[in-house]
Amino acid sequence: MASTDARLWGLLRPHRGKVLFALLCAGLSALGMGAYAFLAGPAARALVQGGSLDLGSMGEGLLPEAVVEAFSRSLLGAVPMLLIAAALFRAITSAGFNLLISAAVVEAAGALRSRVFDRLLRGDPAFFDAQGTGELVSRIGSDIATVEQSGQQVAITLSKDVSQALALLLVCASIDLRLFAASTVVVAATVVPTKRFADALRGIGKEQLAALAEIGRKAEQMLRNHRIILAYGSEAHRIRGFAEANESLLSIMRRSLLWRAAYTPLMEVMGVIGLAAAIAWAGRSMLQGSLPPESVLSFAAAALMLYQPLKAIGTLGQQLAQLRGAAERCFELLDAPDAVVDRPGATELPPPREVRLEKVTVRYGEKVALREVDLYLRAGETVALVGESGAGKSTIANLLLRFVEPAEGRVTFDGKDIREASLASLRASIGYVPQETVLFAGDAKTNLSCGAKIPLERLEAAARAANAEAVIEAIGGYEGDFAEGGKNLSGGERQRVGVARALARDARILILDEPTSALDAENDALLQEAFARALAGDRIGLLITHRLRSLSGVDRVVVLAEGRVVEEGRPEELVARGGRFAQMLALEAA
Repeated sequence: MASTDARLWGLLRPHRGKVLFALLCAGLSALGMGAYAFLAGPAARALVQGGSLDLGSMGEGLLPEAVVEAFSRSLLGAVPMLLIAAALFRAITSAGFNLLISAAVVEAAGALRSRVFDRLLRGDPAFFDAQGTGELVSRIGSDIATVEQSGQQVAITLSKDVSQALALLLVCASIDLRLFAASTVVVAATVVPTKRFADALRGIGKEQLAALAEIGRKAEQMLRNHRIILAYGSEAHRIRGFAEANESLLSIMRRSLLWRAAYTPLMEVMGVIGLAAAIAWAGRSMLQGSLPPESVLSFAAAALMLYQPLKAIGTLGQQLAQLRGAAERCFELLDAPDAVVDRPGATELPPPREVRLEKVTVRYGEKVALREVDLYLRAGETVALVGESGAGKSTIANLLLRFVEPAEGRVTFDGKDIREASLASLRASIGYVPQETVLFAGDAKTNLSCGAKIPLERLEAAARAANAEAVIEAIGGYEGDFAEGGKNLSGGERQRVGVARALARDARILILDEPTSALDAENDALLQEAFARALAGDRIGLLITHRLRSLSGVDRVVVLAEGRVVEEGRPEELVARGGRFAQMLALEAA
């Protein structure tokens, strides 16, 4: 797998035009800075001695002869104009550089954000359960913001500051190669401590991002479960938990501050010592007569100007550590393996007339959820799955939707293994109503259609069939908005909207997973009426429930226990047998 740096460059590759022009602007801006330093000595000499601006031997080999002669003939009054011209040139090229490089990095970060969101959306549902909402929100939010901010700083340092340092070193080389060698040693001497600090800060940066994610997770849990926390008086427990997470973050940040506090001053001291030694050498050479005064002045100007880009380069280790740490957390999401993906050559699946589970075993880690289950479902028939919690009922729904894969056996639609079909066509044939209907903040039309292009007439028919018309009218019709999570509706109203959503899909298979487990009698009756309409006709109906009084109109009952099918038949037949189903019915009636 490519390194983190290579993958970051891969994000910039689509914007390489902007990057190349930004590098050109950075180079031109650096030449302007070099011109400042190069002209400093001759300009100072002209100011002190008067007369023309004589570059002498300084320009030989570095500038064209015609340019050297023109400068030498120019009057002292030209010096301000040269400085103004250089300033304008640097301002224009610097502005172009900042605009282009920032635009490239921001667009690359935006592309990464979209890729992470797409990966999360299409990822394995089990991955969400393992990571937690707060952790994932932190990665798509603060981690990518860190990539964007640190990426801009790194790009500016690597291009603008490095090019300025090279230009100023070139000026030093044009004056005296020995001084140039000394300046180069100064720059090279910072490499080893820079790497050591960068490695330490990189690890600390990843710890800090993880701690921030944990704080986000605890805050998200508090906001989502606020009423439960108050009802059970667990405020003090939650406050302690948040305080511990906050203290953990502060501890990491203290370590980070110690490293950062030591890093920048150390780089500055090393740089200043080296530059001071080089200037002392230049001054000694001038006193000995081996170096003209104007050359010493130009070198001193270049050395002083070199301080700022070297200081910025000295912080590169910190910036890279932050960038790599945040980027690695994002790439971890992109690289997470999918449990369920389309196989090569996956085909479109037509609406089935028969569904079969053939000797299916499902495991969640070490836990066996289903054991060699055989089950068939036919069009025009409604089958109820009943059993105690943990018996494996919802796992069968997850199998049909391919949220999980069988460890053994197979699931077929009309004799075809569903693993050979595309996920999109498979799920298009299923309408799913979970135990807790999820509604998104937004209008009723979008919630019922889930973004698909469904005619309004079909949405209205689905709402009528699900007894959800009054619910939608109460919020202002199909353009009216639901609150996030449907908090402006009752539980029964949310479930009816969920049934309407499944019916609007017009799918062959309808799965109802514990849809009436927490409803009062009135809402239960409305939903039972909606189910009767929904399951009529040529659909394959699968009702998952532990409330046996909800089984009116069911053609067949399958009883699960400990992941196995223990009974199967028509409701009245199972009652007559006096087995597990009859016992469950008697317990419910008691």
